[in-house]
Amino acid sequence: MNILHGKSPCCRAKIYKFGGKRKQCSLCKKTWSIRQKKRGRKFKRVDPNLLGRVLGKGQKLSHIADRKGSVSRPALSRRFKKAMSAKRRINKYPIGWLILIADALWFELDGERWTLYLFAVRSITGGSAHFLDPVLLPGRETGAGWAESLTGIPPEIENRILALVSDGFRGLCYLAKQKSWIIQRCHFHLLAQFKVQLGFWKKLPDHPIRKEIYAIVCKLLKTKEHEIEYSENLYELLASNRCPHRYREVGMEFLRRLSEFRSYLKYPELRLPHTTGCLESFNKIIRDRCKHIRNPESLKLRAISLTRVRTTITCNHINFQQN
Repeated sequence: MNILHGKSPCCRAKIYKFGGKRKQCSLCKKTWSIRQKKRGRKFKRVDPNLLGRVLGKGQKLSHIADRKGSVSRPALSRRFKKAMSAKRRINKYPIGWLILIADALWFELDGERWTLYLFAVRSITGGSAHFLDPVLLPGRETGAGWAESLTGIPPEIENRILALVSDGFRGLCYLAKQKSWIIQRCHFHLLAQFKVQLGFWKKLPDHPIRKEIYAIVCKLLKTKEHEIEYSENLYELLASNRCPHRYREVGMEFLRRLSEFRSYLKYPELRLPHTTGCLESFNKIIRDRCKHIRNPESLKLRAISLTRVRTTITCNHINFQQN
């Protein structure tokens, strides 16, 4: 088999060696290197520790730039944005049946309301809740917004969801019923509505019936027995003329949705958490890490990167603690 010799790229002529690392065209005498160098500025690797320091530990980019000295603040900001764009989700979700924990967080950017829809899934055996990518949509929290954000859940995860834990937003609960999910409403949000009217934080007229209603609500939330008896006593107190109007509204809504507040007692095998406390605590972290954001694109990128850096949060099933 004949061997065809290479030709020069410029004139297609014979090639000669020109020193140790170069070659020369025999016709036009042009030389070139046998190991071509990449032209332009050298590519800088994405610093994996930068996301952990800023999003994980809460350090500021300006403080990091001042400590380094050799890197300006705009340059470090560009590197940080590049690191967030390159971050991919690498966490593995638990196997088996899952519980979906959902909550919403609102922001105001340039005079416009934006809502960040947060999701986390946890195994029915307990342990940590694993974050999904949050969804940022314009406007207030709505049922249509929840419907659009739920479409972003991967089918292999959605098909394994058995129950939903939320603050009781009607549009979200309606979607959960359509999917035949068990609904567990948050106890903390309910008790907060009663507490604010107790008169401890505000100088309100002392109505003893408020404390009686609050005590019965706590018993209904934590005890398995005497549900009918406590429900009848609560209804009598709410229907009386002594009950404040706001207490009557919240109490009647609680009685209508009583089964959804007691799902963690009815289905003990699922080990349902009775609050959305894990997402509420994570909301504080998002608020802190995104307090200087001024546009939706940056907010969405930082929120998604934050859930990919802090992939899990503790969400154990514990006994109800009376407040």
